[in-house]
Amino acid sequence: MKLWFTYLKAFLAMLFWSATFIWFKIAYRTYLPYEVTFLRLLLAAILLFLVMLLTKKREKLRRKDIFQLQLVAFCEPFMYFIGEANGMKIVSSTLGSLVISTIPIFSAIGAWLILKEKLPLLVVLGLILSTSGVAVMSVGNNNLSATFKGILLLLIAVFAGVFYGITVRNLTLRYSPLTIVTWQNFFGMLYFLPLFLAVEGKHFFSIQHSLEGLATITAMSVFASVGAFILFTGVIRDLGVAKSNIFTNLIPVFTVVLAYLILGDTLNLAGWIGISLAVSGLFVSQYPDLRKFLNQKR
Repeated sequence: MKLWFTYLKAFLAMLFWSATFIWFKIAYRTYLPYEVTFLRLLLAAILLFLVMLLTKKREKLRRKDIFQLQLVAFCEPFMYFIGEANGMKIVSSTLGSLVISTIPIFSAIGAWLILKEKLPLLVVLGLILSTSGVAVMSVGNNNLSATFKGILLLLIAVFAGVFYGITVRNLTLRYSPLTIVTWQNFFGMLYFLPLFLAVEGKHFFSIQHSLEGLATITAMSVFASVGAFILFTGVIRDLGVAKSNIFTNLIPVFTVVLAYLILGDTLNLAGWIGISLAVSGLFVSQYPDLRKFLNQKR
């Protein structure tokens, strides 16, 4: 697979995931968090099974891989969302984004320890630079309020994200991204069903539904739950866990830019410096592959 296409998939996946932060604000005007997540996963699972049926690209799963797919879905979206959504309620968005930005660092360490992926010096430097950029953007907001419970919940999200990358890596060597993401959404939807019914079911079946809210959830389902995960699963297969997860530090960058363009949010000096560091770190981490790619073009 051409390197430029892998990078394009990574950038698009991060852009789609960044847009969800804008879409969440719209969907939450009518719907509660578990409602949004359950509907998003339900729509994604239906859409993906239809795609598999129409394209006849259904792959037979090995019995031992079914448990691994269930574990992937348990890590992300289930535990990741539980940790992030509940943690963000009791810590500042500033500190929340800072804690979540440690996922690439822990993913790289996990991939090195468990998957025996190499960690070249430039990848380590890129990780430090990129994460520092997110830290600068976060601290620039001057709001680091938190509780121990909030930090603990966010760390659950962090380690769920780490184990998702490690767990899904081996599956990418045996199955297509379409197969993996289809079952990931299906099992994720099953995990969220009891929470949806027990916690927010009464609210969902009693409210007046919003066309704007449903359209937003549909967009999140198509672009984030389907598109972004299929794209990023392919990126993990092509680049490995450590190099792939550095791209996730583009999410706060894209979110800040989208909020600036769409919501009219302000972007201060710390924001610009943070963006520069995050993007620079990304290029540093990918430099060896980029150099090989450019040399092949000569």
